[in-house]
Amino acid sequence: MKIFILIWLILAPLVNAQPKNLHLSGFGSLGVISSDSKTYGYRTDLDQSDGSFNNTPYYASSSILGLQLDYALPANTDLVFQSVYHNQNTLSLDSTTRLAFVRFTANPEWSFRLGRTAVDLFLLTEYRDVGFGYTWAHTPSEVYGLMPYRYLDGVDITHSAHISHLSLRSKLFVGTTTTELASYVGRESVKLEDVAGLSFSLETFQWSLQYRYTSSRIASTSPSTEALASGIEGLAASVPGFETIWPNSNDTIERLRTKGQAADYTSLGGKYNWQNWSALAEVSRTSTASNFNTVTAGYTSLIVHGQKYSLYGIYAATHTHLFDVASLGVDVATLATIPSGTELYAGVGANLNFYTTNQSTWSLGLRWNLSPKIALKCQWDQTRIEEQGGVLWLNKDFTNQPKETVNTLFTNVGFIF
Repeated sequence: MKIFILIWLILAPLVNAQPKNLHLSGFGSLGVISSDSKTYGYRTDLDQSDGSFNNTPYYASSSILGLQLDYALPANTDLVFQSVYHNQNTLSLDSTTRLAFVRFTANPEWSFRLGRTAVDLFLLTEYRDVGFGYTWAHTPSEVYGLMPYRYLDGVDITHSAHISHLSLRSKLFVGTTTTELASYVGRESVKLEDVAGLSFSLETFQWSLQYRYTSSRIASTSPSTEALASGIEGLAASVPGFETIWPNSNDTIERLRTKGQAADYTSLGGKYNWQNWSALAEVSRTSTASNFNTVTAGYTSLIVHGQKYSLYGIYAATHTHLFDVASLGVDVATLATIPSGTELYAGVGANLNFYTTNQSTWSLGLRWNLSPKIALKCQWDQTRIEEQGGVLWLNKDFTNQPKETVNTLFTNVGFIF
């Protein structure tokens, strides 16, 4: 919090001292979260290693501060840099840089960007971290929390066209990206290479329909899964007849090792505005070649806008088929007589179900526009977590995820400058 306030005090006076071709702007949120579960701690997404348990107020994950510089150059070229502080595990230039690209606009139809851009996965991709930019107190975790990737280091090409009253926008992008997955056990960096994707949006003044598809390849080795794989290999080499105890152990090892596996993400989203009402919906599908189960997620939201106040409701859900570790055919009784055998078996089950999420959330909330640049938001979530379906939450015992209904309260102030 001290860092947050210090950065704010330094940056605020600079906003009014800008050259004509340099535009400095910023955004932020100050908030608190309280969740009533002793087992599950609320977190914004999978890269957060701390959260709110047992009605304890938690501030870090709902507080954010961002600064953006836009510098106009000759020949239809501009530079964009955005730095964001959001409870990073380590503070560095790389961890705080969300945008850093050069853009060339050849004409009203074609534009090209090179550098670090926002990875185009969601309906709210461009202002995912700008809380002031959307009505809710937080984006639905069921969709946005599953994918903590914030940026793409690469290049994209965008084409815009107008057909009668329709606006059609299409984009192609390639690059690499890295994030961290966190739990109480520790944090692991997950890098994606060969990222290639496309997005299409069809819009009018009243409605918008968007489609996105992204493919990638996991480029990093997971220390935790590598330890499990090495442990199984060690038992196979040292225990006579191990193949009868753990049939097809090599297949299990291949499932555990994620490096080189393909990963795909598909989403379809839309928005419709009618008088003072807005309706939003988004559905996504995440899949990998073998290690993690396919996750289907989505949400729908209805908002009524007033002059100063907006009321809204959200329903969101995720669905994944739980991997049945018994299908590996392991002789558990015999394995238990081997040192470290039981621990390895439990670890394999937890690892192969790491990305398993089965939950649904009903939300009600209020947004109050205090001024044209400041908004107060309050939201109540009630989440029903199915057994072994709570990966979106922090859990001190990952192998034991009981069925539970959790209530979470959010209060934050979003602002731009």
